Amino acid sequence: MQKPRLIYYTDGHHFHAKRIEPPASIHMLQWPADEVAGTGVDLLVLGLGYGDVYFHNSKAGRVVGDKKEVWENYIDWRIMRMVEEGKKLGTDQLREVIKHGRDLGITVFPSLKLQDSAKQGDERCGWLKWNKGAEVCIGEGKLQWNYDFARQDVRDDKLAIAREVLEDYGADGLELDFEFGGALFKPSEAVKNTGLMNDYVAQFRKLAKEIGKKQKREIKLMARIEADRENNLAKGIDVEAWFKQGSIDWVVGQDRAVLTDPGVQAKWLPDIANAHGGAAYFRPPRRVYDERVGLPAIEHYRALGANLKAQGYSGQYHGYLPWPFAEREYQILRELAYPEMFARRDKAFTTQPKEGEAGKPTTTPHRQVPAVLKEGETVCVDLTVSDDFASARRDGEMRKPVLTLRYAFYCIEDDIEVRINGRPLKKADAEITDERALQIPVQLAGGMSVQAPLGFSAHWFRWKLELDDVKTGSNRIEVQVKKTDKRAGFTRSLIGVEILTRFKDFVRPEAFDMHRVAPKSG
Repeated sequence: MQKPRLIYYTDGHHFHAKRIEPPASIHMLQWPADEVAGTGVDLLVLGLGYGDVYFHNSKAGRVVGDKKEVWENYIDWRIMRMVEEGKKLGTDQLREVIKHGRDLGITVFPSLKLQDSAKQGDERCGWLKWNKGAEVCIGEGKLQWNYDFARQDVRDDKLAIAREVLEDYGADGLELDFEFGGALFKPSEAVKNTGLMNDYVAQFRKLAKEIGKKQKREIKLMARIEADRENNLAKGIDVEAWFKQGSIDWVVGQDRAVLTDPGVQAKWLPDIANAHGGAAYFRPPRRVYDERVGLPAIEHYRALGANLKAQGYSGQYHGYLPWPFAEREYQILRELAYPEMFARRDKAFTTQPKEGEAGKPTTTPHRQVPAVLKEGETVCVDLTVSDDFASARRDGEMRKPVLTLRYAFYCIEDDIEVRINGRPLKKADAEITDERALQIPVQLAGGMSVQAPLGFSAHWFRWKLELDDVKTGSNRIEVQVKKTDKRAGFTRSLIGVEILTRFKDFVRPEAFDMHRVAPKSG
């Protein structure tokens, strides 16, 4: 089984089971495979249910509908009906997606959520917690109902589900999801239980080898963990040990930030995976702080893909794209599998603002904006750009890159000098635009916050640069405030920087009014 180029995750219910109006048909059960067929997705990851309650006809775990007859929630009722109708048809969601994926040439991995925080007796409570209650749980604060993986019966419970989907359902492989539900051990015991977790992950490998040998096939294992190395170690997760002992083949680093940043991303992860013959993938957030779009545009994803490839990642891992898929989603799923293909297509290498509540320490201290502009001081922003400019210039296929600075509450009468990689840019050469009431369209869900305004007065300074102004690697943009207008006492900030790299791409021509010319019909 080759390393996948692009991985797509569906949890099995947000954009599948909840969308099916009963009765379900075989065709409806196959939708997750159908919607990515013909794209660059070569590994589809399918969630096995809510967490500890499953959507397939499990003999090892609790199935949606067990011990529940009346459904107060409409959406959950629809999921129950999908499961019920599958049983009547002699099948289920998991079996059909695996089978149909194989027919379409798409590898399918079930995704096993290791942790679950549902209370005993809840709709989403599994049999182990249902029968044993607090005995099998961490029992501390917010972790009261989290499983305690120091216990053998907790570890055995998840191994039983893994055996079922690999042996009885013939899944091509398995994803171990360590990102759902929180801590696996009591916080005070997590680090000392690292060895226990290493042994536990080795048991999944032993199981996969046993089944693979019996069924004469190769079974791959993939782990999804947090992208932050220290946070993993604090939870007892040592992915380097897993690779060294041969327990996993691939790893996914999930970025817990709110906004997609195309810069350097957890380079430790591909370094470890590649050193042991494995592969690392990056799962980015699904939002972007940008006045043009609330979700990343293809130019943002191309920039991210170029930087990830340069850092040693084998690809990207996506999920939860707006459904049903439209042109934007299919372009993303087609292009992102092939960084080689978009190597000479336009990319937006952008900064993203710091995250967290205003007035409190940021959750993303490495980010460089917003930056307050003060007289006599210089703000420096470094942007990593991984395009191969040397070959593009040699072939004559590079267009002038564009540098854009976005300011909040800029004073046009201040004396400010901008430099890129040491070269001063003349203010007279910039295209300057402003908007007194800019609204950033990003939609933040509960608990999400950014340390940048969602509404403000904005200025944009835009320069078309020379071909050699931007280099492969780190590019420094400096904003030096030489003098401020003393009558303007408000705070000015640099709130965004973007380098748009441009190439002689095969795009549709533009008419005088700058609208794309539609293709001729007939």
